[in-house]
Amino acid sequence: MDEEYWDVKSYTPLLELILSLCYTGSERFFMEPIIKVKNLKVIYNEGQENEFIALNDITLDIYPQEYCILFGPSGCGKSTLLYTMLGVQYISSGDILINGQSSTHFTEAEKSKVASQFFGIVFQNFNLIYSLNVMDNITLPQVFIDVPRKERLEHAEALLTRFGIANRARSLPNNLSGGQQQRVAICRALINDPSILLADEPVGNLDSESAKTVMKTFSEINRKDKKTVVLVTHDANYLPYADRIYYFKDGKLERTVKNENPVIPGSESTKTEAGEPTIEDVSMENLEKLARVHKSVTVTELKAWVLSQYLTEELTSAQMVRFEHLLQALLQGEMSEHEVYNNIITPFAKGGVGLYHITAEKYMHRIISIVHTVSQIKETAAFDTHAKRREVIHLLRRFILSDYTGNIEHKQQLRLDKLIMERTHGEINSQEFVELLGRSFAEDGVGLNHHTAQHLAEKLEIILAELVV
Repeated sequence: MDEEYWDVKSYTPLLELILSLCYTGSERFFMEPIIKVKNLKVIYNEGQENEFIALNDITLDIYPQEYCILFGPSGCGKSTLLYTMLGVQYISSGDILINGQSSTHFTEAEKSKVASQFFGIVFQNFNLIYSLNVMDNITLPQVFIDVPRKERLEHAEALLTRFGIANRARSLPNNLSGGQQQRVAICRALINDPSILLADEPVGNLDSESAKTVMKTFSEINRKDKKTVVLVTHDANYLPYADRIYYFKDGKLERTVKNENPVIPGSESTKTEAGEPTIEDVSMENLEKLARVHKSVTVTELKAWVLSQYLTEELTSAQMVRFEHLLQALLQGEMSEHEVYNNIITPFAKGGVGLYHITAEKYMHRIISIVHTVSQIKETAAFDTHAKRREVIHLLRRFILSDYTGNIEHKQQLRLDKLIMERTHGEINSQEFVELLGRSFAEDGVGLNHHTAQHLAEKLEIILAELVV
């Protein structure tokens, strides 16, 4: 064969196609992980009375261009893992390989270089320097690596323009909204063109609209810029956005779930072809998001999973599995409430969940409350009249306020009913519901504190999920 047939230039389109395939699909085909965590253990105050295992034998891989989420409740170790990857948290045992190199062998200078150039990080509390203007905050990381002033200003201006805040370049951070401050923080994280963007609860301090904008930004950075994104969150609403989710609990990696069809933030819709969505439509939307993450499961299994996550926090993985199976049986009418209770208190070694009577009674009280409320709502909703629709709203309100010990004035109750109606019709999402509950009454809110607002919203979402047929 003539040598000209092997001219690389003539095969450029084919080579580009082959290379692009290497960056798509399961495990990016034969690509090596960009980060490899091997049997990682992090122990605080090791050998002392107050010793605490923050991470216990964690092994996971993160591949180039993936959008990964580290998910779990507060204190489960997910943020510790993020900062261990970054190199600012001491490793007790195990290793983290970054592009195939062991981080435990890095010198301090190498750690600093990796932290400032290989990684970009976005914090929940923005961590901006409030005595510097926006432009100076963004360019600061390039000052430390001696990038010429003209060049770093050009980089910052391009990022500010891209994220729609170029007109705030000379403003101090205190004069910006929370969403704008977080976009400044994202610009700062991207200024050195890092390979991986780390985000620690980046929307935890934002209102719902700002949170949407920021989450859409992370998705765009992942899809368009081809950057690996590793995001820490305790909010299950964001799980459908990721390629891969790592579930953490009590310092352990419980399981890993790969999402074949990630959602682009802002693309969700609750409207139906018939027009206004029903309670079931809004509920199904939430479960469909979860279904994209939890493959090959039935609606009943999803309902049991959602309910078990709401009810339990302290159970082990094995107990959770048995608890979910019992809830599935109850929801499908295969077990009575009494039978479920007996199985919950049966010792684990004998096939039960193995809970004490007091704990079991607490769970059963909450289960019965939810199941009976759902039953009442379904019976009432079967008669589609204005009076019955109002009765449904009243049932929902009574349920979410069932353990509330504060005082709700009549005008607050009416405002709460209005918001419940808007949520069940899909006119507002769960984050907006929380925000409006927490706003003052003068600002069209209910005037509840943030913790109470989150608790009431969580209870409403549970009922909506269980209403799905």
